[in-house]
This record gives sequence, structure tokens and C-alpha cells, in this order.
Amino acid sequence: MLWALILGIFAGLIFGERLSFLKPIGTGFVNLMQITILPYIVVSLIVGLGKFNPEQVKSILAKAALVMLSIWVIGLAVIWCFIMTLPAHDAGTFFSPALVAAAPEIDFVKHYIPSNPFASMAEGNVPALVIFCIALGMALISNQKKNRLLDVLEVVGQGLSVISKKIIAIFPIGIFAMTASTAGTMSAEELSELQVYWVVVLCVGVYLMLVLLPMLVAALTPVKYRDLIMVMRNAWITAFSTGNVFIVLPVITEGIKDHLRKIKQSDENSDHIAEVLVPIAYTFPSLGKLTTLIFVSFAAWLTGNQIGFEQIPNVSLSAMLSYFANVHIAIPYLLDILRVPADTYQLYLSMSVLTAKVVSPTTVVYIFAFVFLCIFINRKQLHLKRVRSVYYLTLLSALLPAFMLLSFTANNYLGKQTKSADEAIANMVISDTVPAHVLSYVPKAYQSGELSLTNIDVIKKRNLLRVGYLVDNVPFSYFNQKDQLVGFDVSLAHRLASDLGVRVEFIPFKKPQLATYLNKGYFDVAMSGLEINITDLQNVRFSDKVLELQLALLAKDHDLKRFTDKSALLTLEKLKLAHMEYAPILKQLALQNPKVQVSSINNLQSYFEHPDQYDALVISAEAGFAWSMFYPQFGVVVPKGADLKYPVGFAVAKRNQDLLSYVNSWLTIQHTNGHIDKTYDYWILGKGSIQKQTRWSLMDELEIDPNTLIEKIKF
Repeated sequence: MLWALILGIFAGLIFGERLSFLKPIGTGFVNLMQITILPYIVVSLIVGLGKFNPEQVKSILAKAALVMLSIWVIGLAVIWCFIMTLPAHDAGTFFSPALVAAAPEIDFVKHYIPSNPFASMAEGNVPALVIFCIALGMALISNQKKNRLLDVLEVVGQGLSVISKKIIAIFPIGIFAMTASTAGTMSAEELSELQVYWVVVLCVGVYLMLVLLPMLVAALTPVKYRDLIMVMRNAWITAFSTGNVFIVLPVITEGIKDHLRKIKQSDENSDHIAEVLVPIAYTFPSLGKLTTLIFVSFAAWLTGNQIGFEQIPNVSLSAMLSYFANVHIAIPYLLDILRVPADTYQLYLSMSVLTAKVVSPTTVVYIFAFVFLCIFINRKQLHLKRVRSVYYLTLLSALLPAFMLLSFTANNYLGKQTKSADEAIANMVISDTVPAHVLSYVPKAYQSGELSLTNIDVIKKRNLLRVGYLVDNVPFSYFNQKDQLVGFDVSLAHRLASDLGVRVEFIPFKKPQLATYLNKGYFDVAMSGLEINITDLQNVRFSDKVLELQLALLAKDHDLKRFTDKSALLTLEKLKLAHMEYAPILKQLALQNPKVQVSSINNLQSYFEHPDQYDALVISAEAGFAWSMFYPQFGVVVPKGADLKYPVGFAVAKRNQDLLSYVNSWLTIQHTNGHIDKTYDYWILGKGSIQKQTRWSLMDELEIDPNTLIEKIKF
């Protein structure tokens, strides 16, 4: 397995993305390993518990609980020590519909109480299945006829063990396939996106796997450090390669039993303890799972809500309780109680594949350490009065500050090299442009009113399409780092001008000036994420909708919790909201709720210059997330019960029906051919905002033809 891992890494580095075809092979081997796991848990727990007598069970479980609590306390202390090594950093994220979707209700009862154990097995609901097996196993302890059933189940367990060993024998093929495809396709962007977090996780993982847990076992039990590493290696490598602990549970159990026989410490009782405690240790929160607490702290600190020392006990207790569920349930819950915007969870998902390479092998080492300690505490063979005990306890204590210093030094260096959060959106450009002229004022020649009547023939004759834009209306119209006018609507304006075969000129306006500027002919069409509303409809003509946006609130991160629910929001003593659009909606809200005060602002930038004057800014979620990339201390929330969407489109003067008809037909074409969707994906969702580069490989570096290389190898 180790050679398969090493060869897979080298193959990925040599051949790069050419090995992506190996990924399904690796996935197939993982599925093959999983076929015995759930039956193995059922059999091992029922048989293991059923063979005990009542006194043994009470003693074993009590001591196991003591060992588990001790490891949790020590592990959490170590994790918090490493959290203190985080450097300064800022972050932001593009809009995603998932970020404003209502959170699904979590059914903890279904997760833990097996109303139908067969359904739990079919759905892979391990906690509920383990609870059922523990209940059945303990119920059999005092049953006089239990041996009839236990003998049958034991034979089944032996058969499952044989299957697992046969699969393990060929599993290096799967490890090579997974490692080679991962090493060949993983991009530098994936490694660098959250490099500071990755460094902390790596330092914590290495310390837990190679220092704390194995040295605790070596210091307190007859198991030697080197022997423990050797007995763990197959399960550890498999978990590292696959990111999956579940599939190696039989390997862990058999490894523990084999090693006890090798050092002549094995008996029937120790084998039963291993069979019972391995699945229990997997079900309960492990130190591997708890390392993801680093992300929660990282996300809080990243958004300016760094966890204080006084919060550590509360956060630790909440983490322990929530990690009894799935990690993907626990992390959003912890982010919520820390008042961290939910969008940061997307950062965790982007790193989950890499993080699993640490979390899974750490969990494997934790299970080995926990079970060995439980076995020897029941055998009354735990002791500290040895030179070896003092040596390992001193060494693990000395290595903790050394690893912390390494993490702190690396993080501070990487923190200085990390790009600021706004660089992605600030460097976005329009790929297909026509000759353009961007003005910062309305030319006097346009102010006479002679150009108020505009149609397609006039635009083509003058060879110029004049487009009105709102200044700093991210992501619809704004200036990028190169001082170029860009954005969703600006991109569409270039496309419209290209289809008309004319140049384009951009003229600024403020929202209250829309009707006046259009009807006086200062520009032909306004395109800047404009809300289609009843009030403006009386003075201008809107096109068919271009997009449908989600209304939301933007506020400082620590204030977002106040606005998560509409009913709670309206009970506030005073609520002052800023807005640039949405006047009809907000006017009605203010009339219905006298405590709500609404203030119109000329441009969105003015809100960020004086945010303390308002409680929140009413804005679209799509625009709000884009602004949060420039101002990471702000976040976006859609209040529960106030899920409101509205259309945006282009605007033309009332009399310019010919132009309106052309624009509507043009929009229909753009929607049909997918151009609107592609533009939305780029400017709103940020897809492709960072250009993906071809994965580096040695063959590309040396410009070697793979067919030529194969011929040389054959020769």
C-alpha cells in the first residue's frame, strides 16, 4: 500500500491530468471495500457485547468513557493551542443560490433513534445502527440461549473478515488509481486558496498522528511506538488515500487483535473489547473530526469575529455535542452560534477533499490509541513508573511548542503572500468588447433634447449606442483595477453594440435621474441592474426581465444575527435601513411599521463610507456578496419569512418603442442561446473569474510525447 501511494504520487506528477481517467477505478475499489462494513458493525457489536457478562460490560464501558473523555480534553487543548497561530487575513465570496437558501431542518431524532434499523442500514445511518446493535447486544447478555445466535453471527463475522482481507490484498491497485488521479489533477489554486488553514490543519494532524496519540500509547501501555506505527500503517494509508475511515474499520479491529497476539497480550476478553469499541469509537466524535473545529475558528477569525478566550469553553462544549452528528451538520451550526456568515461554509467545502487527507488518518490513529488504552486499562496494565513513560511524555510536551512555532512562522509568511479578497472581482474583465468610450459626465451636446427620440436606424446611422450606467454598482457596472468599466450589464452592452455593428459610449447617471436623462435623450438605454418597479414604470419603459434577483440585507458581520428572522427584525425598537432602489416596497414597509426608517442614498459606495448611520443596507443578495468581497467585514442575510425576489432589466424612454421592441427580441435570443446564463455565471457566480491553468506535469515541462515515452520504455 505504501509503494502504491508513493508510485501514485510520482505518476501524477509525471503525467498530470492525463491520469484523470483513473478516478473511477479508485472509486470502484472504495465501493468494493464498503460492502462488508455495515454487516461487520452489526455482527461485531452484537457478538462482542453479547459474550460479556453484566459486570464486565459496566466496567468496560465506564473505563472506555473515562479514556474517551481524557483524550477529548487533551486533544481539544492541543487544537486550541494551534488555533492561536492564525495570522491576519481577509476573505470574501461570490454569490451562490445555496448561500441564501433556507437551511434544511435537521432531524436529530431520526439520526440517533433507529425506529427502523433496517432502514438505518440501507441509508448508511451509522449512529442509529450502532445504538440498535448496542441495545440488542446488551439485551442478549443475560439471555441463556444467546450462544445459538452468537455462534451463527460469529461465523458470519469470520466470513466478512475473510472478504475484507481478500479485498485488502488487491486494494493497492485502488490506492494507486486514486492517488495518481488526485496528484495529477489537483490544481495549484486548490492548494493555495486556503493555504493558511491548510498549514494549521497539517501541523495539528501530524502532531496528533505521529506525536500525541502514539506517544501516549507508548508511554502508558506495553505497546511500543514503532510497533504501533507498523500495525496502523495499512489502515492509515488507506484512509489517507481514500479520505474514508468507514471502510477500514475491519482492518483496524483485526490489526489490534493480531498485534495483541504478537506481543502475547491477547485473550478472549481483549478481542471482544476491540470488536465492540472500534465501531463505537468511530460513531462518537473523534479527534479527527474535532480538527475541523480549526476551520470554524479560522472562519470566525477570517471575518473579523475572532474567538476570545472566554468563548473557548462554550465553543468546545457546543462542538462536542454537535459533532455527534455529521460534520456537515456540525460546522454550519457552529458558524451560526459564532455569528459567522454562512457563506464561509463554502470555503470549507472547497477544501474538504484536502482536509479529509488529514482528518481521516487522524481518526484512524485515534481509534487505535483509544482501543489500546481501553484494553490495557481493563487489564490494569496502564502505568507511568517507567523510564519510557517519562521519555515519551516529556517528548510530546516539548514537541507541542515546536509544532506551534512552525505553524505560526509558516502562517505569517503565507499571510503576507496571500492576495486580498477583492482581487478576484477587481481584476475581472470583459472578454469580447467593441470600441468604447466611457464618460464621467453628460456632454453638453446631449443636453439640448434633440436626441430624445431614438430608434435602431438612428443608432446605426450615428454608429454609436449610448448606454447609461450607475457608478460603483457592483457587480453590474463598476471600474476594475485597471480603471476599466466592467460588470454584468456592461458586458451585455458590448454584446448589444456588437450585434448592432456600432461603437458604444457609457454615460453615468444617478438613480433619481433615470427618467429625466432617458426622456431628454442623454443616453439611449440604461443598463445597470435596474429594478423593474411600478413607480418608474410611469415615467420610462422597461424591457423584459434580464434577471430575477433576491432581495437581502447587508450589514456588519456581527449584526447579521439580528436580521435572520423577519418577525424578530420588526420587533426592534428602531430600524434604519439605507437603500438606493426598492422605494415602493420600503415605503409600504415603513407605513406598516412606524419603527422602520428608510433613507435613500445616491450610490452604494456612500453606505460603506458611513455605515454607522444605518442598521443595514437593502440590496440584492447578488450585489451584496460582491460588495462583501471589497468589504469583508460586511455580510449578507435574507431574513426568514421575507424571501422576496424582484426582476431587473433595461430601461428606455417612453417614446422609444422601436428601440424597446428590438431590445426585447434581442434579450429573447440571448436567453435562448445561453449567453445571459454564461454572463451571469461569470459576473455574479464568479465562475471562471480565476483562470484555470493546465495542471503542471513533468511531461509537459519537458515537452515529452507520451507515445514516444512508451516506445522508449518498450525498447
